[in-house]
Amino acid sequence: MMLKADYSLNMNLSTSDVWRYLEDWSNWAKQVPGYQTHKNVSALDSIWELHGKAGTITKDLKLYVTITEMTSPSTVQFRFRDSEERCFGSGCFELSDLSSRSSKLTCLLELELKGLTGKMSAPLVGSLLPALLEKFVQRIVRPLTETDTVALSL
Repeated sequence: MMLKADYSLNMNLSTSDVWRYLEDWSNWAKQVPGYQTHKNVSALDSIWELHGKAGTITKDLKLYVTITEMTSPSTVQFRFRDSEERCFGSGCFELSDLSSRSSKLTCLLELELKGLTGKMSAPLVGSLLPALLEKFVQRIVRPLTETDTVALSL
């Protein structure tokens, strides 16, 4: 069963500002809900360790992530699979100009769960996926929109 979700966010940031952050996937790896750590295997391949929790169910995942396309300044496509080959997926970020000072970031995600456990957990995962994707995209944007609020005392 293929699960799909997408989320878009308009930002008061230029496309070039957002792209500088997105093109280094190590920046956004850390924003995945449940992120524990990641390791670069090559310029396009990495291994992410995640800790997931849904209700009383917890699961540690090791995801193998590959960047399949990076087209500056608009597109990042990736695919992933877990170490047990029970979870496969792909996704992309699409970045577009709204104006010279604003942009739109869209993230699309497709996920396939295999085996009996996958079939049993698909309805729960499918219901959680849109909210998880929204949280992920908002976390990606947060470092770009936070401003230093430290007041200088004179």
